[in-house]
Amino acid sequence: MTRYDAVIIGAGLGGLTAGAILARAGRKVLVIERSNSVGGAASSYKVGDLFVEGSLHETSNPHDPRDPKHDPLTRAGVIDAVKWIPSGTFYEVRGGPVGAAMTLPDNFDAARLVLIERFPEARDGIVRLLGEMERIAAAVGLLSHGKDVFKSPVRALGALRNMRPAIRDWTLSLSQKLDRTFGNNEAVKAALVANLSYYHDDPATTWWVFFAAAQGSYLLNGGRYVQGGSQRLSSALARAIKTAGGDVILRRTASAIGFDPHGRIANLTHTAKDGSNPQIVETARVGSNAAPETLASLLPAANGTKLLATYADRKPSISLFALTLGLSKPPREFGLTSYSTQLLPDWMTRLDDYAQATTLMSEEPGSRMPPLAIVDYAAIESGVPAPPYVLSIVGPDRLSNWDGTDQNNYRAKRARWQDAIVAYLDRHYPGLAESITASTFNTAFSVKQYLGAPQGAVYGFAPTPPRSLFSTIKRTPATVIPGLYLASAYTAFGGYTGAIQSGGACADMILRER
Repeated sequence: MTRYDAVIIGAGLGGLTAGAILARAGRKVLVIERSNSVGGAASSYKVGDLFVEGSLHETSNPHDPRDPKHDPLTRAGVIDAVKWIPSGTFYEVRGGPVGAAMTLPDNFDAARLVLIERFPEARDGIVRLLGEMERIAAAVGLLSHGKDVFKSPVRALGALRNMRPAIRDWTLSLSQKLDRTFGNNEAVKAALVANLSYYHDDPATTWWVFFAAAQGSYLLNGGRYVQGGSQRLSSALARAIKTAGGDVILRRTASAIGFDPHGRIANLTHTAKDGSNPQIVETARVGSNAAPETLASLLPAANGTKLLATYADRKPSISLFALTLGLSKPPREFGLTSYSTQLLPDWMTRLDDYAQATTLMSEEPGSRMPPLAIVDYAAIESGVPAPPYVLSIVGPDRLSNWDGTDQNNYRAKRARWQDAIVAYLDRHYPGLAESITASTFNTAFSVKQYLGAPQGAVYGFAPTPPRSLFSTIKRTPATVIPGLYLASAYTAFGGYTGAIQSGGACADMILRER
């Protein structure tokens, strides 16, 4: 029986990051992945001639030492293994409470000027809010270096000082913070958080501090896209594991975690995808890229119940639909002027209306369209092959919107929604519809099938406000089962930054074990 210092379940970004750091630190590591390729959500693939990006639109700049991804990707040995291409301005937003289009730059100083010019009546609130976001984002970047930050008293004090605005409003939701700052000025609120579907589906249940840190990281460091697609980052991490002597095996499924008579993790069983050919490896430490719900099914019943109980108060995050269109002409010819565009529907008159969008696809398409995040990969040096020119359209969704439909009805309803969204886009960008040469449409149901994510969650647990300062402590890779860790968006917060940060923290905890 082969023995490993650590076994990682799942080759998503969190699992791959943990595996690469551990392998490069001299640990014998095995990463097990049930799919045919590594990456999970961080995958790129082709459907015919159409390039499909699994998830990445943009992430904050990992080359900036203040970015939480900088340290784990550096230690994983991949920060320079891919090209991080600037995505330009943060986003263009139009429609809804904002009205006419405006473009938000990707740095704090320029963003302040643009927002004050557009909303002069909200000047004081804009200056105050962006100032707080900047300090919080900088502090999180410093604190992401873990214990190393405290080797420098100056850095440590600077980080703690910058966190003062966060501590003061620690339990506030995004809606509460914006209401206190801007009152009933819905236009400036919507302009500041137009990309909400990249984080959550309801500002009333989105943690303000999380939003400030995440949104602030783009304004602090700038946005980036992995040239050639997210698969290149995932593949680079897998190569780093193998180069350092670790193993990555595909088309194998973790089926059980075994314990010794003293209640300690002793081994892990994995099988072929159909359950055949079981193999057992010895290990005392397991990191999981899977959801706690999935992980619990691999444990003895009592341990599984104990694990799930610790996450009983955490709700799954938003799910998303993703429509990928291949166009015969560059999107700019139809009036798309930015890499990233947030198109808010006219029925949204208040920011809090955003929460209604998640249930729209439970109905037949009608007059109300969801808010859309549109990405034009031809607008930057993305490395995405063209033609066809790739346009990605993302919006909020829920698994419950598709419950109770058989396969034929599901496909038919999905097709009707695709047609409605395309017609809606064509009204805003005339000529776009007739230029479509290829398409794929993934829903919350697709997410659940492909990723095995409960409720089709794309960001792990929802970023809801903690009840108190101290209740936030449990957002950690460590579980109640000794030797068992999370290396995924379910540790703390989702997205590329959250998953990579979680993988790094998981590796650090395993490395500290004797």
